[in-house]
Amino acid sequence: MPPGKRAVGSSHKQGKKPNKQHLRSKFESRHIDQVWEDIRKGPGQVHESGKSGPRGTTSKVELDEDVPGYGKFYCIACSRYFQSATAQADHDATKPHKRRVKMLMTTARPHNQRDADTAGGLGTADNGPKLRSADQMMVL
Repeated sequence: MPPGKRAVGSSHKQGKKPNKQHLRSKFESRHIDQVWEDIRKGPGQVHESGKSGPRGTTSKVELDEDVPGYGKFYCIACSRYFQSATAQADHDATKPHKRRVKMLMTTARPHNQRDADTAGGLGTADNGPKLRSADQMMVL
């Protein structure tokens, strides 16, 4: 190959995740409406007894080998696991974490699946207020 040319199809983008891996991580994390509810509860209500991960996810046992730090260090607002307490403390001091906590505490409840179904026409019908009562219709 001549100098300055690269092979077709060679990956020059280091650190880029493949699309499938990116999508999987996107849908395995907790969505913003779930986190909004979790942050308003106490840690005892978010974590099931004997587990350290949030309710509604796959079973995250206290010493789960599949998550960083065996599942002991979990940030509820960001729904992330950390290797150690110092890593979690460093994370708690970062601007993105503080912004997310502030956003979750000050904003109204985010849209959920029921809202999406209603907007798409799959929810209950809203026909507006009744114009006549049943008694008035019998008189006519």
